[in-house]
Amino acid sequence: MKKMILVSAGDALGAKLVQEAGFQGVWISGFEASARLGLPDNGSIMLSEMLAIAKPIVESIHIPVYVDCDTGYQNFERTIKEFENIGVAGICVQDDMPHLKQNSLWGGKTPLMDMKDFAQKIAIPRKIKIIARTEALIRGYYMEEALKRGRFYSKVADFTLIHTRDGKGDECRNIALKWHCRQKLAIVPTKFPQFSAKHLFDMGYSMVIFANQTERVKIKAIREA
Repeated sequence: MKKMILVSAGDALGAKLVQEAGFQGVWISGFEASARLGLPDNGSIMLSEMLAIAKPIVESIHIPVYVDCDTGYQNFERTIKEFENIGVAGICVQDDMPHLKQNSLWGGKTPLMDMKDFAQKIAIPRKIKIIARTEALIRGYYMEEALKRGRFYSKVADFTLIHTRDGKGDECRNIALKWHCRQKLAIVPTKFPQFSAKHLFDMGYSMVIFANQTERVKIKAIREA
């Protein structure tokens, strides 16, 4: 199974540097994109704004581009078509209730979409790949609920992302150990950087997403300058 490392980039120059470094793809982060616009990461960013960010990135590099689309915006079918039109390789969509979407690092227990409704939402004809992301662990539900949702979504998605912010990495390990599916698993190790991409691949993950590292580097560099 092919392994992929995606690294965040917010513009064409950053994407070219990710490509130059030899990574397998670029990640366009909703968190980063919102921050650059001075917006909170709570679904404030619009489809048109993410398309405007993604288009020059796609046109400037030859490696795949994946876009974090939060809950999929107002009309998910249109979201798919618009990103297909500009040549994006895939998008990530999460099962938060659209009006309750919050940044995953903030946490707090909130209702999630009905599991079957979310699966139906993403099970539409498409040319691009879909990363189905469950926020069950982030929102205070148990591991079994997260795995149940992830396995259900894997029937209609290309990758499954069971998001975790457990800094010890225990949830990350348990997800991989208990997955028991052939479908591909993705992971975002923001809160457990002690695990290298190789460690995560050895656990059983197929896609590792470094989702906001380049923006953090920019902030540090600008402050120092």
